[in-house]
Amino acid sequence: MKRLTILAITLLTLSFLPKEAKACDSCNFFEYSLLQNRSYFGLFYRHRGFSEYNQYGNTSTQVTTAGFSNAVFENSVANSYTSNARMLTATTPDQVIMHEPEGTGLYVNKTRMDWETYETVELRGNFMLKSNWNFTFLLPYESNMVYYEKLLDLPNPVQDTTISVKGWGDLTLAADYIHYIYNTKARHTFRPGLAISAPTGQSRRISDSEQLFDPIIQPGTGSWSLIGRMNYQLFYTKTGANLSFSYKTATEGSQSYQFGNSFNGSAIGFHQFTLDSDWILVPNLGGYFEHSANDTWQGETQDLTGGDVVFAQAGTDLNYKDWTLSFVWQTPLSQTLNGNQIQHQNRISFGIIKSFKL
Repeated sequence: MKRLTILAITLLTLSFLPKEAKACDSCNFFEYSLLQNRSYFGLFYRHRGFSEYNQYGNTSTQVTTAGFSNAVFENSVANSYTSNARMLTATTPDQVIMHEPEGTGLYVNKTRMDWETYETVELRGNFMLKSNWNFTFLLPYESNMVYYEKLLDLPNPVQDTTISVKGWGDLTLAADYIHYIYNTKARHTFRPGLAISAPTGQSRRISDSEQLFDPIIQPGTGSWSLIGRMNYQLFYTKTGANLSFSYKTATEGSQSYQFGNSFNGSAIGFHQFTLDSDWILVPNLGGYFEHSANDTWQGETQDLTGGDVVFAQAGTDLNYKDWTLSFVWQTPLSQTLNGNQIQHQNRISFGIIKSFKL
């Protein structure tokens, strides 16, 4: 019966894999599991940074909703920026502040000073049931910030514009079936599962000028998402490997925006060092991959979304009895993004976890 159950869940998970893929700006599901499968509560912090472009200046060939061509920006407007710095912060409006200018009349003269940061503080609960079933919830709080040195906001383009949005993200609920194959030296653990993200987050945050921030930087999505995932862990004596992937598909969400289907995969190796009877250090090293299709807005493909990126990853877990401190660092090795998107930079994650038995 157990073999039939794991086979059915695995086939269901594999059915969500894309036939072809096109890097997403956010993780599908930030995978974390203790060395030994146990229930736990955890508080995680994640930081993702973006900067640099493939090209600089007014590289778009679109025509704005106001009917201005790109030549207007190149010949006159781009040379008449006012020096007034401004901060657009969240405080049900008709206009949208898009941080990537597709179809809104907002253009950016892209420079080396531009940057974006996405920070998440996430409460996570993980509950084991009868050693084989695992249930998880994730509740994130998002703090997103975008900076442009030169913003072509007609009719008065400005310098030093910062867009800041904070709020609750979408609640995610997940269930895994855990299948064990143990012998005297090696432990194999297979964890196929499904997760659902509900549109519980704040997806219509507005600026002081009562304009909607664009869906990409909203804390919530306003959409339902289904995530199929699979995790495999090998532990041999004190050395192990962990392989995981997830595939996410979403419905159309707030502001008629739909995020493209995306795929994530990771592979890491680790080794356990026993410092004394209560302390265990588990460093790890590996890689992480993201792949996503273009988003759509009001039925139109968003050219400045989607692509793929490969990260190198290093981290460590420090265990003391029922407590664990976790740290992960990722740096991009290669990225191929659709259009002249801002580039992925380093990512970091910290976590503090308290495990327990039900």
